[in-house]
Amino acid sequence: MATNSSGINDLYVAVVQDLIAYYDNAVLLPNPALIVNSYNIAGGSGDSVKVPLTDAWTAGASGIAEQANIVASSDQSLATSSVTLQASKRGAGTEISEEALEDGQFDVVRNAVLTRLSRSIAQATDVAGFKTMLNNTETAPADGNVLVGTGANVELVNQATINAGATGNIDVNVVFSPEAMAYMAKREPTVKMQEQVLHDRYVMTGTVRNKFAQLRPGFIKAVASADGIESNASLNTNLSDFALSVAKLRDANAPTDESGFYYAAVTPGCEFAISSELNGVGGTGTSSIGSLSDIGNRVLLESVISEAIGCRWVRSNNLVENIVNTI
Repeated sequence: MATNSSGINDLYVAVVQDLIAYYDNAVLLPNPALIVNSYNIAGGSGDSVKVPLTDAWTAGASGIAEQANIVASSDQSLATSSVTLQASKRGAGTEISEEALEDGQFDVVRNAVLTRLSRSIAQATDVAGFKTMLNNTETAPADGNVLVGTGANVELVNQATINAGATGNIDVNVVFSPEAMAYMAKREPTVKMQEQVLHDRYVMTGTVRNKFAQLRPGFIKAVASADGIESNASLNTNLSDFALSVAKLRDANAPTDESGFYYAAVTPGCEFAISSELNGVGGTGTSSIGSLSDIGNRVLLESVISEAIGCRWVRSNNLVENIVNTI
């Protein structure tokens, strides 16, 4: 597109140069520490990746007789299956008037455009990823009662005990192994622009093409918490639910990161409930730890509690929220 406005040309160049950096800073799940199995096929032909899976092995046989058939005693022949990821397009757009460029400072307009485009497509990416964690589709489960650990549905470890109040609505936090998911990128964040002379404005869009898939549903555990920030802590989750999730992952031989940790992604409301448990605020009254500041709570959660339970904590607004849980 040709335009005589040097300001819009400069803005376009700046956004093109910086969008990927802003996107990477805003997005959570494509982080290779959280998802080890990441593939970038940008620039190649095709829109999908097939990831081979090797079935779990069993313990070797003991007490094998001399010259006996070892393979027959413990057959460890590889049986493989695969998971296919096919790219989905995600995007967001913004309109910029000529007056905005004339009246606003260039950096203000630039930062506003970058924030809107990068965070919108980053949020769309994370929302799709967390939905896929639960049942291997980009559609949230209609009811928490389907999360029972069969097929592609992960196990909701506290489904029977979570009491979300009269409405029964819950948020779904996840504890997972870095080997649980796969991520594929077909298009890095891309910016396009068009001039709309009729309205004296410019339309700028940002798009990305990517996909998530479950590799091992058993390497993911879900923990329900009452929907909302101010839910009574007595109706909410607690640290023992996360400890149970970690124990179940260890029992399934789910790999950890290089430091021996899993990852727990929690909503702000769940984080508040856990912090309330740590210092007795919010009506739990069960903690022996004295009242701490918010900073103190976070340090305690990320150091002592993480070490004891075995998971690193990340907060996200893009988890599956506000679904019913009928038992």
